[in-house]
Amino acid sequence: MVRYSEEPHDQNAFTKTFDQAYTRLARVYDTAVKLLPIWKAWLRPALPPLKGPRVLEVSFGTGYLMTEYGNRFEVHGLDLNARMIAIARANLQRAGVRATLCRGTVEALPYRTDSFDCVLSTMAFSGYPDARKALGELLRVLKPAGRLVLIDINYPADGNRLERRSPGCGSTRAT
Repeated sequence: MVRYSEEPHDQNAFTKTFDQAYTRLARVYDTAVKLLPIWKAWLRPALPPLKGPRVLEVSFGTGYLMTEYGNRFEVHGLDLNARMIAIARANLQRAGVRATLCRGTVEALPYRTDSFDCVLSTMAFSGYPDARKALGELLRVLKPAGRLVLIDINYPADGNRLERRSPGCGSTRAT
C-alpha cells in the first residue's frame, strides 16, 4: 500500500524553514535553473498551455519561466522569498520582460476573485503547508474559463518505486 507524506503539523515552522533554505540557496538555485538541462526539461512543458492576456505565476523562484513567456502576456508573480524576488527582478530586467512581482503566500493571494486567465505553479505545490487552502486560492483568482497549469513532484513516504517506473510518470496536464 502506498503511503503519502502528511501535511506538516506546524505550518508556520514549515514555511519558515523553506523560506530560510531558499534564502541561503537563491544564487545556487538561479544558476542551476539556467545551466542544468533537467530544470528546463521540468519547466518548459508549462509554456505551451499558457493563455492570457493575464497570467499569474506563483512561487516563481528566480523568474526563469517568466523570461520565457513574459513578453506575450500581462504577467503577475507572487513568491514568499524576498531574495528570490530580488534575483527574479534582475533577471527580468536583463531579459527586457515586464512583470508585477509581490511577496506573499499562496494560501492568501492578494488578488481579486476571477482576476487571471491563467495561473501557473511549477515545482512548488508540494512545498505548501496547506495544499487545500493553496489550491482553493489558485482557483479563486482564476477566471471561470481560465487555465490552471500545475507541474510538481513529490514522492510518497515509501518512495513509490513502482509508480516511478510507469510510462505516465512525469507527464503534465493543463486543465
